[in-house]
Amino acid sequence: MIPLKVHSLLDYLAGGFMIIAPWAFGFSEVLPARLIFLLGGLTLLAYSLLTNYYFSVARLLPLGAHMTLDTVLGIFVILAPALLGYRAQITQTQSTAHLLVGTALVGLVALTRPRTEHGKTAADRAAISHDLPVTR
Repeated sequence: MIPLKVHSLLDYLAGGFMIIAPWAFGFSEVLPARLIFLLGGLTLLAYSLLTNYYFSVARLLPLGAHMTLDTVLGIFVILAPALLGYRAQITQTQSTAHLLVGTALVGLVALTRPRTEHGKTAADRAAISHDLPVTR
């Protein structure tokens, strides 16, 4: 299981990776593919900055909503070539990049340890939720 703190860091890495992916994988000339990755990456960064978890600037978005957005974004990235009709304009490697990025987003949600773990005290859960120091 992936700790929530690691998930929050990986969100920022994934958002940055999505922004550079069109050039890294050579599909920057395919406008729909480029836009999916650019807008998806920027959106991921934006809602990560606003999520109620570690390393955010404003804790406005509940974690459950964040996880739902991660899942929806991942599924959309996987299906985008078919849904938006640009599958014939990208190579198999570029299509695989869509599949891997989308699967990574969904997998990150599936593998992230729930915030309220069994065995943690209420103070521990509060510290996780609000970045407060744990006092014993």
